[in-house]
Amino acid sequence: MTVQVQVDLNRCQGHGKCMIACPEVFDEDGQGYPVVAVAEVPADLVAAVNACIDDCPERAISATSR
Repeated sequence: MTVQVQVDLNRCQGHGKCMIACPEVFDEDGQGYPVVAVAEVPADLVAAVNACIDDCPERAISATSR
């Protein structure tokens, strides 16, 4: 199973919580908003990504499993 994560920049307000909590997956663009740095989330980081999803104040992060 692979997990892909997306950030909805229409909802994101740039709090940066995801970038702080999981820098292996979330990077920062030139304006301070998160971008997904990996095509597929490594298995050992899935729990951290799920925590970011739950902790996002704008509910701007989602993940899909394949």
